[in-house]
Amino acid sequence: MLRDVLGVKASALVALRSQFAIVGPGLWLIQILSTALFQMWFFVLVSDFAGDPGATPAYVALGNAVSALTYSAVYGVTMSAGAEKHIGTMATIMSTPTRMFYVFLGKGAYQSIIGLFTVTVSLAFSSLFFGVDLSGANFIALAAVLLATCFAMVGFGMVIGSVGVYLRSSMILGSMVLYLGLLLCGVNFPISYLPGWLQPASYVFPLTYGVQAVRDVAAGAGLADVSFLVTLMLALGVLFFVMAYALFNFFEKQALKRGSLDMF
Repeated sequence: MLRDVLGVKASALVALRSQFAIVGPGLWLIQILSTALFQMWFFVLVSDFAGDPGATPAYVALGNAVSALTYSAVYGVTMSAGAEKHIGTMATIMSTPTRMFYVFLGKGAYQSIIGLFTVTVSLAFSSLFFGVDLSGANFIALAAVLLATCFAMVGFGMVIGSVGVYLRSSMILGSMVLYLGLLLCGVNFPISYLPGWLQPASYVFPLTYGVQAVRDVAAGAGLADVSFLVTLMLALGVLFFVMAYALFNFFEKQALKRGSLDMF
Protein backbone atom coordinates (compact mmCIF):
# COMPACT_ATOMS: atom_id res chain seq x y z
CA MET A 1 0.00 0.00 0.00
CA LEU A 2 2.81 2.40 0.95
CA ARG A 3 4.59 1.52 -2.29
CA ASP A 4 1.51 2.47 -4.30
CA VAL A 5 1.07 5.76 -2.43
CA LEU A 6 4.73 6.63 -3.08
CA GLY A 7 4.20 5.67 -6.71
CA VAL A 8 1.30 8.13 -7.01
CA LYS A 9 3.40 10.89 -5.44
CA ALA A 10 6.41 10.18 -7.66
CA SER A 11 4.25 10.10 -10.78
CA ALA A 12 2.64 13.44 -9.92
CA LEU A 13 6.06 15.05 -9.32
CA VAL A 14 7.44 13.69 -12.60
CA ALA A 15 4.37 15.03 -14.43
CA LEU A 16 4.95 18.43 -12.83
CA ARG A 17 8.62 18.53 -13.81
CA SER A 18 8.06 17.28 -17.35
CA GLN A 19 5.24 19.78 -17.98
CA PHE A 20 7.71 22.55 -18.78
CA ALA A 21 10.43 20.42 -20.41
CA ILE A 22 9.36 21.54 -23.90
CA VAL A 23 6.89 24.38 -23.36
CA GLY A 24 7.91 27.11 -20.91
CA PRO A 25 5.60 28.26 -18.08
CA GLY A 26 4.68 31.50 -19.85
CA LEU A 27 3.66 29.85 -23.12
CA TRP A 28 1.88 27.07 -21.23
CA LEU A 29 -0.12 29.62 -19.24
CA ILE A 30 -1.07 31.52 -22.41
CA GLN A 31 -2.22 28.28 -24.01
CA ILE A 32 -4.36 27.29 -21.03
CA LEU A 33 -5.99 30.68 -20.58
CA SER A 34 -6.49 31.50 -24.26
CA THR A 35 -8.12 28.13 -24.96
CA ALA A 36 -10.62 28.67 -22.14
CA LEU A 37 -11.32 32.28 -23.11
CA PHE A 38 -11.71 31.81 -26.86
CA GLN A 39 -13.85 28.70 -26.56
CA MET A 40 -16.15 30.62 -24.25
CA TRP A 41 -16.15 33.62 -26.55
CA PHE A 42 -16.93 31.52 -29.64
CA PHE A 43 -19.99 29.84 -28.13
CA VAL A 44 -21.19 33.10 -26.58
CA LEU A 45 -21.14 34.70 -30.03
CA VAL A 46 -23.03 31.74 -31.48
CA SER A 47 -25.67 31.93 -28.75
CA ASP A 48 -25.99 35.68 -29.18
CA PHE A 49 -26.56 35.19 -32.91
CA ALA A 50 -29.17 32.48 -32.26
CA GLY A 51 -31.03 34.72 -29.81
CA ASP A 52 -32.46 31.80 -27.84
CA PRO A 53 -33.86 32.95 -24.46
CA GLY A 54 -33.16 29.48 -23.05
CA ALA A 55 -29.45 29.72 -23.91
CA THR A 56 -28.41 33.30 -23.26
CA PRO A 57 -24.75 34.42 -23.53
CA ALA A 58 -24.42 34.34 -19.72
CA TYR A 59 -25.88 30.81 -19.65
CA VAL A 60 -23.41 29.65 -22.28
CA ALA A 61 -20.44 31.40 -20.69
CA LEU A 62 -21.05 29.75 -17.32
CA GLY A 63 -21.43 26.32 -18.91
CA ASN A 64 -18.19 26.70 -20.85
CA ALA A 65 -16.39 27.93 -17.74
CA VAL A 66 -17.24 24.68 -15.95
CA SER A 67 -16.45 22.55 -19.00
CA ALA A 68 -12.90 23.98 -18.96
CA LEU A 69 -12.25 21.21 -16.42
CA THR A 70 -12.59 18.69 -19.24
CA TYR A 71 -9.34 19.66 -20.95
CA SER A 72 -7.21 18.58 -18.01
CA ALA A 73 -9.39 16.30 -15.89
CA VAL A 74 -10.59 14.14 -18.80
CA TYR A 75 -8.63 14.87 -21.98
CA GLY A 76 -5.27 15.30 -20.23
CA VAL A 77 -5.73 12.08 -18.25
CA THR A 78 -6.99 10.17 -21.29
CA MET A 79 -3.96 11.23 -23.33
CA SER A 80 -1.43 10.13 -20.69
CA ALA A 81 -1.13 6.55 -21.91
CA GLY A 82 -0.78 7.64 -25.54
CA ALA A 83 1.87 10.18 -24.55
CA GLU A 84 3.91 7.49 -22.77
CA LYS A 85 3.75 5.31 -25.88
CA HIS A 86 4.71 8.24 -28.08
CA ILE A 87 7.93 8.92 -26.15
CA GLY A 88 8.66 5.20 -25.66
CA THR A 89 8.41 5.01 -21.86
CA MET A 90 5.43 2.69 -21.45
CA ALA A 91 7.59 -0.41 -21.12
CA THR A 92 9.69 1.38 -18.47
CA ILE A 93 6.54 2.15 -16.49
CA MET A 94 5.64 -1.53 -16.69
CA SER A 95 8.97 -2.45 -15.09
CA THR A 96 8.38 -0.34 -11.97
CA PRO A 97 7.12 -2.03 -8.76
CA THR A 98 4.04 0.24 -8.74
CA ARG A 99 0.91 -0.88 -10.57
CA MET A 100 0.18 1.02 -13.76
CA PHE A 101 -3.11 2.31 -12.32
CA TYR A 102 -1.28 4.18 -9.55
CA VAL A 103 1.24 5.66 -11.98
CA PHE A 104 -1.56 7.18 -14.03
CA LEU A 105 -3.46 8.12 -10.88
CA GLY A 106 -0.53 10.37 -10.01
CA LYS A 107 -0.74 11.98 -13.43
CA GLY A 108 -4.48 12.42 -12.89
CA ALA A 109 -3.85 14.11 -9.53
CA TYR A 110 -1.54 16.61 -11.24
CA GLN A 111 -4.04 17.21 -14.05
CA SER A 112 -6.80 17.83 -11.48
CA ILE A 113 -4.80 20.71 -10.01
CA ILE A 114 -4.43 22.24 -13.47
CA GLY A 115 -8.15 21.69 -14.11
CA LEU A 116 -9.16 23.46 -10.90
CA PHE A 117 -6.89 26.38 -11.77
CA THR A 118 -8.34 26.56 -15.28
CA VAL A 119 -11.97 26.48 -14.17
CA THR A 120 -11.32 29.16 -11.53
CA VAL A 121 -9.84 31.49 -14.13
CA SER A 122 -12.65 30.61 -16.57
CA LEU A 123 -15.28 31.56 -13.99
CA ALA A 124 -13.49 34.88 -13.55
CA PHE A 125 -13.55 35.39 -17.35
CA SER A 126 -17.27 34.58 -17.47
CA SER A 127 -17.97 37.16 -14.78
CA LEU A 128 -15.68 39.90 -16.11
CA PHE A 129 -16.41 39.66 -19.83
CA PHE A 130 -19.71 37.84 -20.36
CA GLY A 131 -22.08 39.09 -17.69
CA VAL A 132 -22.24 36.03 -15.44
CA ASP A 133 -23.37 37.21 -11.99
CA LEU A 134 -21.56 35.35 -9.22
CA SER A 135 -22.15 37.99 -6.56
CA GLY A 136 -24.82 35.91 -4.84
CA ALA A 137 -22.91 32.64 -5.01
CA ASN A 138 -21.90 30.75 -1.89
CA PHE A 139 -18.19 30.25 -2.54
CA ILE A 140 -17.88 27.35 -0.10
CA ALA A 141 -20.62 25.55 -2.01
CA LEU A 142 -18.99 26.51 -5.31
CA ALA A 143 -15.62 25.12 -4.17
CA ALA A 144 -17.25 21.88 -3.01
CA VAL A 145 -19.05 21.48 -6.34
CA LEU A 146 -15.87 22.08 -8.35
CA LEU A 147 -13.86 19.64 -6.24
CA ALA A 148 -16.53 16.94 -6.59
CA THR A 149 -16.82 17.58 -10.33
CA CYS A 150 -13.06 17.38 -10.78
CA PHE A 151 -12.87 14.16 -8.75
CA ALA A 152 -15.58 12.48 -10.83
CA MET A 153 -14.17 13.70 -14.13
CA VAL A 154 -10.63 12.50 -13.38
CA GLY A 155 -12.10 9.09 -12.59
CA PHE A 156 -14.05 9.20 -15.84
CA GLY A 157 -10.88 10.20 -17.70
CA MET A 158 -8.97 7.27 -16.22
CA VAL A 159 -11.67 4.85 -17.38
CA ILE A 160 -11.33 6.18 -20.92
CA GLY A 161 -7.53 6.45 -20.66
CA SER A 162 -7.14 2.82 -19.59
CA VAL A 163 -8.05 1.79 -23.12
CA GLY A 164 -4.99 3.69 -24.34
CA VAL A 165 -2.76 1.08 -22.68
CA TYR A 166 -4.03 -1.46 -25.20
CA LEU A 167 -4.89 0.64 -28.25
CA ARG A 168 -2.37 2.36 -30.50
CA SER A 169 -3.44 5.76 -29.19
CA SER A 170 -6.19 7.20 -27.00
CA MET A 171 -6.26 10.54 -28.83
CA ILE A 172 -9.46 9.81 -30.75
CA LEU A 173 -11.28 8.64 -27.62
CA GLY A 174 -10.16 11.72 -25.72
CA SER A 175 -11.33 14.04 -28.50
CA MET A 176 -14.70 12.30 -28.73
CA VAL A 177 -15.32 12.62 -24.99
CA LEU A 178 -14.20 16.26 -25.02
CA TYR A 179 -16.67 17.32 -27.69
CA LEU A 180 -19.48 15.03 -26.62
CA GLY A 181 -19.36 16.86 -23.30
CA LEU A 182 -20.06 20.16 -25.05
CA LEU A 183 -23.02 18.57 -26.83
CA LEU A 184 -24.63 16.40 -24.17
CA CYS A 185 -23.93 17.99 -20.79
CA GLY A 186 -26.01 21.16 -20.84
CA VAL A 187 -23.00 23.37 -21.46
CA ASN A 188 -24.32 25.45 -24.35
CA PHE A 189 -28.04 24.67 -24.20
CA PRO A 190 -30.42 22.86 -21.84
CA ILE A 191 -30.48 19.06 -22.01
CA SER A 192 -34.21 19.28 -22.76
CA TYR A 193 -33.26 20.55 -26.25
CA LEU A 194 -31.79 17.15 -27.09
CA PRO A 195 -33.94 14.43 -28.72
CA GLY A 196 -35.70 12.31 -26.12
CA TRP A 197 -33.75 9.18 -27.03
CA LEU A 198 -30.43 11.00 -26.57
CA GLN A 199 -31.12 12.71 -23.24
CA PRO A 200 -30.32 9.64 -21.04
CA ALA A 201 -26.76 9.64 -22.46
CA SER A 202 -26.19 13.03 -20.82
CA TYR A 203 -26.40 11.52 -17.35
CA VAL A 204 -23.45 9.20 -17.94
CA PHE A 205 -21.15 12.23 -17.92
CA PRO A 206 -20.27 13.73 -14.51
CA LEU A 207 -19.94 17.11 -16.24
CA THR A 208 -23.74 17.20 -16.56
CA TYR A 209 -24.19 17.24 -12.79
CA GLY A 210 -21.29 19.64 -12.27
CA VAL A 211 -22.67 22.19 -14.73
CA GLN A 212 -26.13 22.02 -13.16
CA ALA A 213 -24.75 22.34 -9.62
CA VAL A 214 -22.65 25.38 -10.54
CA ARG A 215 -25.68 27.00 -12.20
CA ASP A 216 -27.68 26.41 -9.00
CA VAL A 217 -24.93 27.86 -6.79
CA ALA A 218 -24.58 30.89 -9.07
CA ALA A 219 -28.33 31.43 -8.64
CA GLY A 220 -27.92 31.54 -4.84
CA ALA A 221 -28.22 27.89 -3.78
CA GLY A 222 -26.29 26.74 -0.73
CA LEU A 223 -24.31 23.57 -0.18
CA ALA A 224 -27.35 21.78 1.27
CA ASP A 225 -29.35 22.60 -1.87
CA VAL A 226 -26.80 20.94 -4.16
CA SER A 227 -25.79 18.16 -1.74
CA PHE A 228 -27.56 15.52 -3.82
CA LEU A 229 -25.64 16.50 -6.96
CA VAL A 230 -22.35 16.64 -5.04
CA THR A 231 -22.98 13.24 -3.45
CA LEU A 232 -23.92 11.78 -6.82
CA MET A 233 -20.70 13.05 -8.39
CA LEU A 234 -18.61 11.66 -5.53
CA ALA A 235 -20.34 8.29 -5.90
CA LEU A 236 -19.77 8.34 -9.64
CA GLY A 237 -16.13 9.24 -9.07
CA VAL A 238 -15.62 6.27 -6.75
CA LEU A 239 -17.33 3.99 -9.28
CA PHE A 240 -15.17 5.29 -12.12
CA PHE A 241 -11.95 4.82 -10.13
CA VAL A 242 -12.91 1.23 -9.28
CA MET A 243 -13.69 0.60 -12.95
CA ALA A 244 -10.41 2.22 -13.99
CA TYR A 245 -8.45 -0.02 -11.60
CA ALA A 246 -10.00 -3.14 -13.09
CA LEU A 247 -9.64 -1.89 -16.67
CA PHE A 248 -5.98 -0.91 -16.27
CA ASN A 249 -5.21 -4.41 -15.00
CA PHE A 250 -7.20 -6.00 -17.83
CA PHE A 251 -5.74 -3.91 -20.67
CA GLU A 252 -2.23 -4.28 -19.25
CA LYS A 253 -2.54 -8.05 -19.58
CA GLN A 254 -4.03 -7.72 -23.07
CA ALA A 255 -1.25 -5.36 -24.15
CA LEU A 256 1.38 -7.84 -22.94
CA LYS A 257 -0.27 -10.64 -24.92
CA ARG A 258 -0.54 -8.50 -28.06
CA GLY A 259 2.80 -6.77 -27.68
CA SER A 260 1.25 -3.34 -28.08
CA LEU A 261 2.92 -1.49 -25.19
CA ASP A 262 5.27 0.35 -27.55
CA MET A 263 2.84 0.61 -30.47
CA PHE A 264 2.13 4.19 -31.47
